[in-house]
Amino acid sequence: MVGTFSKHPRAWGFRDDTEVVDATGALLDLGDDRWYLDWVCGLGSNLLGYDYDPIVRAVVDQIKHGVGFSLPHRLEREVANKLAFVVGSRIPGFTYENTYVRFAKTGSDATSMAVRLARAITGKDMILHCGYSGWGSEFIAASPPAHGITVDQKRIIQTFSFGAANDLAGKLARGQVAAVIMEQGIVDPPEGYYNEVRRLCDEAGALLIIDEVVTGLRYAVGGASEKYGIQPDLVVMGKALGNGFPISAVLGPKEYLDWFNRDDPVFCSSTHWGEAASLAAANVVLDVVSDSFVRDIYGVGYELIQEMRAAGWNIVGHPQRSLMVFEDDIERAFFVHGMKEQGILMNRPNFVSLAHTYREVVQTSTAAMKVRVLWDSVDKDHVAEMMPKNKIPHVLFKGR
Repeated sequence: MVGTFSKHPRAWGFRDDTEVVDATGALLDLGDDRWYLDWVCGLGSNLLGYDYDPIVRAVVDQIKHGVGFSLPHRLEREVANKLAFVVGSRIPGFTYENTYVRFAKTGSDATSMAVRLARAITGKDMILHCGYSGWGSEFIAASPPAHGITVDQKRIIQTFSFGAANDLAGKLARGQVAAVIMEQGIVDPPEGYYNEVRRLCDEAGALLIIDEVVTGLRYAVGGASEKYGIQPDLVVMGKALGNGFPISAVLGPKEYLDWFNRDDPVFCSSTHWGEAASLAAANVVLDVVSDSFVRDIYGVGYELIQEMRAAGWNIVGHPQRSLMVFEDDIERAFFVHGMKEQGILMNRPNFVSLAHTYREVVQTSTAAMKVRVLWDSVDKDHVAEMMPKNKIPHVLFKGR
């Protein structure tokens, strides 16, 4: 079976033929007549849970009336207006009236589009990048071995360390930086960090792109930008925006987004951008997400972190997106398979959805305690021998 890189069964240490056959709420059926509680939520794309009825009804109704058209569908305008209101009312420096939207399908589409736009606006080539912003050449060029990436592409992308303003300042000082693109790290930066990033970008004449593909609609309705008071030039959203349906967006002021509509445009186009089924899903998501919704998933995520720590496991991050930290791949494999045996799908990243409640937290912590007891009782020098080689998870995104 050929799987998506980040969803491949080997990332879990599962057999290559492991696959999902059904899903509902926070549960997955892997074809073995058993339902598993899922904390990965489609890599964070399922914010409201699988098979969320209002989205199902909206999407089915839209499919009956068509999905791909020869001109923009009315939902493009409706969803763009809702996004513009979210960004314009919650993110510093943005206004509803001057926020424009460009839709795409994936987070990688949108981040690559934002980088191309920034290069056109500034007339510069260099990109400074922090975090993970997709599989585009603009980002993978900085991740060895970077197969298929040209030498020239590798020269015009550099990474910097999240939370280290001096590192960013030193690289900006070299000049010719078109944009700084970054996502909020798994832990909080030092006080005043984002204000300093904004100042450094202004001094260097570089655009600041905040990648909200993971954090948008989760950390706050307006994402990390709202939560931390960041003032970006461009914002990129995706993942949870469609609750599993493929849709992403680049948002920014009219004077920047108009570059896509010039007679000599920044060319970014695709047949399926603006596809109406995904827009119908996003339309529902934007109606559901609110401050109280964010507080609810925060509360469940907070309890999950506390319970996992009480069970003896190392977990870091924020309640809406936490991360399991293991000593090595053997400990990770032991944990993943031990949890799976008790009906819990948990690997490294944890995403809370509307379908998760405190009941699921208790179920998870009970399983985690049992796995911890087993882990503490085994001979660590020989535990690897107990686990078949094909059950050791293949580590993805090395160096990120």
